Amino acid sequence: MKKLIYIMLSLCCLVFYSCGMTEPWKDWEHEGDMSADRLRPSEVKELLCAADGWKMIYQGVTFYFQFDEEGNVASDSDETLLKNEVGTDYSLDFQGEKAVLLTLLNGGMLQYLNENSETTFVITGYSDSQITAVGQTHGKEMILTPVSTAALQQAKERKRLAIIAYNKAQAMDLLKGELNNGVFRRSSSSFLAHYLIICDESNNWKVKISAIDNGVVKHTEYPMIIDTTNDENAVLTLGSNVTVDGISLNKLYYNYLNGEIETDNANVVCDTRKASDIAAWYADGWKTHIVDQDEIHADFKGIFHSGVEFDDRNPRNLIACPWSGMGSYIGFAVTMTADNATGRIFISLGEPYDLFGWNNNPADYNRVQQDYSKFLSFCVSEDGFYWSYDDNDSMVYVLSATGERWFRMKK
Repeated sequence: MKKLIYIMLSLCCLVFYSCGMTEPWKDWEHEGDMSADRLRPSEVKELLCAADGWKMIYQGVTFYFQFDEEGNVASDSDETLLKNEVGTDYSLDFQGEKAVLLTLLNGGMLQYLNENSETTFVITGYSDSQITAVGQTHGKEMILTPVSTAALQQAKERKRLAIIAYNKAQAMDLLKGELNNGVFRRSSSSFLAHYLIICDESNNWKVKISAIDNGVVKHTEYPMIIDTTNDENAVLTLGSNVTVDGISLNKLYYNYLNGEIETDNANVVCDTRKASDIAAWYADGWKTHIVDQDEIHADFKGIFHSGVEFDDRNPRNLIACPWSGMGSYIGFAVTMTADNATGRIFISLGEPYDLFGWNNNPADYNRVQQDYSKFLSFCVSEDGFYWSYDDNDSMVYVLSATGERWFRMKK
């Protein structure tokens, strides 16, 4: 029995050796041979966490860092970078005897630099009063010095006021452009309505709300007045009370500090992701969604012989079957484009083809195109759609941007 075990262990060693998995301790085998005065990650961590915080002037920007024992770091900057504090993870490692590597996941606040951004500090010396390093990628000097809690708070307040002042000055332009459309969701994340903020050449403001009401999409425009005199928010007051699926909305707020749109109803949140974000998700993170034949406009009910889905193949397809049960699976390659200015998604479909190449039967293609003509023509509408998805991506709503048709998909 002992011989058998020995043979099996020997075979395992040979297998691991052949796969490049042998001797995983090799990278660390000389650690115990290092000199007593080597630089140690544990000592650097103790320094980082002992101070109230650290500051560093790099690329003309003053950065601030606060580290804790659990591997978390809060990073911020002065008013040069008008971005809110970034919380992320950090890790420490050594590089021989003379360097300790301090890595901030995604670079923390440094990710917002236009050039010479870094994620890893190569630390070559440290004391209670200073940590000396260079950036691993660009080799620029990075000197960290301790900073008090009072100094950190003063810096945070200066930054807060600067962000508010900038966003307040830009509020009108942002509401006309980058923030002019999005989705209202229930606090549970489920879809409620799409909204589009509109300002005409005479500077008259209104909001168009598109929602499903009694089985059809209704597009309603409401006048709106914007007040930017408040120091915390721009207040967008709707000219008449708005009720969407029984939920009342009277005001929207553009929060100067966090740059987000909020509502006066705790049950409604705003999602300002752009149409291009949805198109990018469809191209990359999309999972197959099946068209829900119950949650759909009346024009599309009863026309599907079998399930219809938007698949996750590459390239993406709209897939239909000309009859129930086994048979041809007809695919139309999907191309999606986005218009952020209006929040609309546009789709084009390729020529039909047999997804698995079994039949290549033109009669099947003709049957799908004929029987599903209403749905297919809707999918390629020149007016485009508003797409919305719940936070867990389980439900996707596709609403006509101008008409009353719509459908829902579920993962």
